Amino acid sequence: MWERWNGDQMRGDPSMNSYNHYAYGAVADWIYSYGAGIDATAADAGYHTVYLHPTFDARLGSLDFSYASRYGQIHSSWSVKGSTAVWNLRIPPNATAELPLTTSQQASFSLDGAPIASSKRVHATGETGGRATYLLPAGTYSFSVAITAPAS
Repeated sequence: MWERWNGDQMRGDPSMNSYNHYAYGAVADWIYSYGAGIDATAADAGYHTVYLHPTFDARLGSLDFSYASRYGQIHSSWSVKGSTAVWNLRIPPNATAELPLTTSQQASFSLDGAPIASSKRVHATGETGGRATYLLPAGTYSFSVAITAPAS
């Protein structure tokens, strides 16, 4: 998408040098908010609290994303092999993260080789409506996630 209505007629004009349009921004937004699962919370904006909700999809194969927040670099990378996603995550100092998981998702997540529910590195805030939110302090995490194939 061009920024100007007559952009297709101005390809040789140096003032027409931007393709920075919402359509491209929407793709970037999906990559970091959903693909990588890095999002801010309305109650604690600025990535002081990082809201995590990655989309592991074998069709993408892998994803490696970093964001330089004011608290430090947030990093999310994952790769899918077969029915397992390996997700490596870094939460910077002075930040925390929230990972909401449904009951079925909790059973599929393991942290450092142990089920997430029994990990001493994260803290569940309780369950509401079949969903628990795990709080992750600053640090580096390696999750293994059992995934199912997406519907075609």
